[in-house]
Formats: sequence, structure tokens, C-alpha cells
Amino acid sequence: MNVPITRIDKSQKELFLNLYNLYLYDLSEFSGEDLLKEGKFDPTNTYLYLERAELHPFFILFEGKVIGFVLVCSPPYVDDDVDFTVQELFLVKKYRGQGLAAQAVDLVFAQFQGRFKVEQLANNQSAVSFWRKYYEQHHIEYVESEYSIEIENIAGSHRILSQTFGRARTN
Repeated sequence: MNVPITRIDKSQKELFLNLYNLYLYDLSEFSGEDLLKEGKFDPTNTYLYLERAELHPFFILFEGKVIGFVLVCSPPYVDDDVDFTVQELFLVKKYRGQGLAAQAVDLVFAQFQGRFKVEQLANNQSAVSFWRKYYEQHHIEYVESEYSIEIENIAGSHRILSQTFGRARTN
């Protein structure tokens, strides 16, 4: 199965934000986020992915159809000790469990060389399991840490698992 990724451009904003709303719907099980009055989730600044050169949004395609997205950040939107973060990874449920997300991640890692950080809500066991399996299958040695954060407009503190891996910076 061939799963290309394509950069999302401004003309695809509505499609991107619609998919992002589905992503937030899935994530609400773990984040506790509620719908806004108009029946959508709050995409808080997500449009910036279409405006900033340091933010790299990609659609994931399968058989010519958009089935998800992967969002990558670079400085200044990352911690000082990394070059990139995989900020969000989403596939429509119908396409999960088929190795398609892993293929998209392969393409991201081939395009961006450096030190990466990936984070998941600790209670999102599907995401945690996906990333740990990916690292194992690709023989990626990583350092994992756990910490708590506050998420804007969502009550409470949220446990985050974070993995850092890749070559060290040489600057």
C-alpha cells in the first residue's frame, strides 16, 4: 500500500480544519474537551500551520483520498534540545490498524533529519502503543519522560508522555 503525504496549503484550509475537528473529537475522550456552542471543537490557532514556514502540515493520502494528517513543528515552536516535533498525527478510524500511519511517519522522518520529540496524552493508550510499536519496529532508541501540562480552555492537568530521539544537534 502506497501512502503519500502532501503539504497542506492555504486553499485547503476548510478541509484541514474539518479533519482537525474530527481529531479533536477523537482526542476529547482523553482530554475532556467539550464542544463549543456551535457544535465544534476549538481549533485554537491551528490555522497557523498554513501561515508559518516553521510549521509543516501534511495530508496523508490513500488511493487518492485524504485520510488524515501529520503536523510537524520546527524552531522556534520546539524545545531547545530538538529540531522537530511531531505535534499531531491523525487518521480517520476506518484506516487505522493497517500500517498507513507508520508509512506516513516514515515519510516525515525521511524528509526532516534531526532530533525529534513526540508527545502523547498518557491516557491515550492507542497513541502510546502506536509510537512504542513504531520505535521498536524501526529500531529507534528513545528517551521517554512524563510530565503534566495545562491545556488552554480545558479544565485540569494532563499527563504527557514524551519520547526524544535522533541525532544530537551540532551547533
